Amino acid sequence: MRRGDIKQAAEHTGLSIWELRTGALSGKYPAMRIGGPRGKFWFDLDLLDEAIERLMLENTMPAVTDNQRGVIRRIV
Repeated sequence: MRRGDIKQAAEHTGLSIWELRTGALSGKYPAMRIGGPRGKFWFDLDLLDEAIERLMLENTMPAVTDNQRGVIRRIV
């Protein structure tokens, strides 16, 4: 298990510190706060790699198409 602060995570992933911070706040990237609610972010780099890989795979999934487009549907 490799761990690091936000600067080390940015160097490891190639993402900006801003992206990691906003992603950690929104729950997009797994992180924990050290030192209370205004403390530093601490990342498990292996979990961060897995989360980024999962996000990349979600972006490559084909969009679900609606076969009903262009058809007048009854409003209930």
